[in-house]
Amino acid sequence: MGIQPEHIRLHLERVLSEESLLLAELERVLASESEVVRGNDPAAIENIGGNRQRCVARLTQLDGERASACRMLSFGSGREAFERLIAWCDPEHSLRPRWQANLASAYRCKELNDRNGAVVMARMGQVQQRLATLRGDVPGPVYARPGARFEGVAPRNLGQA
Repeated sequence: MGIQPEHIRLHLERVLSEESLLLAELERVLASESEVVRGNDPAAIENIGGNRQRCVARLTQLDGERASACRMLSFGSGREAFERLIAWCDPEHSLRPRWQANLASAYRCKELNDRNGAVVMARMGQVQQRLATLRGDVPGPVYARPGARFEGVAPRNLGQA
């Protein structure tokens, strides 16, 4: 007796359900991290990341389960392989909307994470500039329109308001 599509559908239903819960949790975590990285509390900033890492680690495991099922049943790898697997084991098409909802949720998480990363990078740049000013470092080279390099350009008055 071979592998039954119904058994695979039940397995994928569990995977997609767990993934949905984790993505919702990750979205909440990233939203709260957004508030923390915009704040001025170094202790809070140091403490963020644990929940995010836990969610991402478990999501990675679930992705591995999906990939293993695709390979084991000779559907290949990647998103298209998973969609072929869903079509094979779920003739009622009950899993496809859940899969699409999870993809949309994952995209929202990516957007939140990218935004948080941009805020962190901007803050790090500001800190680096302040440290350079405190150390008395000379500003980096400035490039002219044709790409020529000018070292230590002096400030100049560009006009008055």
